[in-house]
Amino acid sequence: MSIAYNAKVTMHEAKWTDVDGSTVTFKLPMDGMEGQRNPFEKFTKRRKGRAGTRFAMICYEIQDGCQGPMVYKDEAMLTGWNDSQSNGHTVKFWLCNDGMGHPFDGYDRKKDRFVVALVELDDDQETIDQKMRDKVERAKKRPSERPSYVAAMLCKNERFWEWLRSVHDYAVNNEDDARIAMMAILNLVGESRSILDKIEHQERRFHARVRVPFVEWSHE
Repeated sequence: MSIAYNAKVTMHEAKWTDVDGSTVTFKLPMDGMEGQRNPFEKFTKRRKGRAGTRFAMICYEIQDGCQGPMVYKDEAMLTGWNDSQSNGHTVKFWLCNDGMGHPFDGYDRKKDRFVVALVELDDDQETIDQKMRDKVERAKKRPSERPSYVAAMLCKNERFWEWLRSVHDYAVNNEDDARIAMMAILNLVGESRSILDKIEHQERRFHARVRVPFVEWSHE
């Protein structure tokens, strides 16, 4: 299992509204973090109807410097993060507790501390390997490079056809066969490759399941 984040955090705010349900905001530890970016900057915020990055979260209370009782164990969605001179790095999560009462009720702002561990989840409820995520980011030659263009170029590559045949056991003999096989690997049968440009998690999936594995296979 690849941990996306694991640290001791401080309660900053716990709220419940009819619109958002239960949310919790933590202040992140700043030891050795001065001048560094918020560690949640690389993940997707929840905004304007768009889902944020989803995590499996487990959170324990800290009592007398030691790990105490578990406070929360369920999914959490990244709502946002913030950096300020007064509060330092903070991160806010929407909690999936089904209206059973706010799990952080009764805890004191800027006083109570917790151990929080997060594992990133994809659309299939599978955990995301953070090392693979970093490889995906490095695989992008420049920010303006469209993944649909990369996908199209791969489908013209006979070496890519060989990878689809040998690794995924697809009968690939031409560019169109390669396109169909690639979209099947991505669970996007019948979709256009342009979807890779439009939806962030589909782009990540393309790099993680197709581009990076093909490049690594080619250099074996």
